[in-house]
Amino acid sequence: MAVAVLVASGVAGAGASTAPARERVPDLVGMSRLQVYRVMRADQLYFTTRGPGASNERWRSVEAQSPAPGTVVARRSQVVVHVWMVPARGPRRVPDLVGRSRAQVFRLMKAYQLYFSVRGAVGSRWAFATAQSPRAGTLMPWHGQVTLAVALGRPARPRPTATATATATVSHPVSATPTAANSKVGIATWYNYIPGQCATSYLPKGTTITVTDLSTGKSVTCVVTDREQPGDDHVVDLNQTQFAELAPLGQGVIRVRVVW
Repeated sequence: MAVAVLVASGVAGAGASTAPARERVPDLVGMSRLQVYRVMRADQLYFTTRGPGASNERWRSVEAQSPAPGTVVARRSQVVVHVWMVPARGPRRVPDLVGRSRAQVFRLMKAYQLYFSVRGAVGSRWAFATAQSPRAGTLMPWHGQVTLAVALGRPARPRPTATATATATVSHPVSATPTAANSKVGIATWYNYIPGQCATSYLPKGTTITVTDLSTGKSVTCVVTDREQPGDDHVVDLNQTQFAELAPLGQGVIRVRVVW
């Protein structure tokens, strides 16, 4: 959590009222870090930040605030600002949703601030996504809509081909072959979660893991405190703060090795 103190200087005149000055809380949602600093300084209010990027001032936009915009408070009161590491209303790249479970799709689309619709005869009972339009990596405006083809059951794991194996070897300077029984290689994603904590489908809660990006060799450490659904090659869901230390959030998916 980071605290910013932003007040305008000035001395009250001798005849000034002793009643505390009042201010109306501005609407900060969607503002960038620079805009928040300017507005809060002009309004002579303090603010504290919570959420991804708050501890190291890497946050980029405001997701929510308390008290609500328009609330009348005493001058130099403190506003709690919940921050985010992606632009609130800027474009974002569509994440890879194919093969993801229903829960994972909801989690990712909420994190990316995108809408989605599904087609197929399964209605709300669908279990995983089989196709998407537009494809993963497409740049879309804030609150754009992605169309998913969905199905029941579990997605079938694709069998690796010689071509795919050769490509993976060229693309990842770090070996993708596990070197110990306490390691697992697969896909890492991110979601809005507590910094320093993560989710897996196969490790007990409380396990400390090291996650290494196979394309760069960068690593982060986190504690398993949440559970993701099994059934695909996802090995960990990182909180967005630590995913950003490995790759841009817009990339959405990276290939990693998990060691515990």
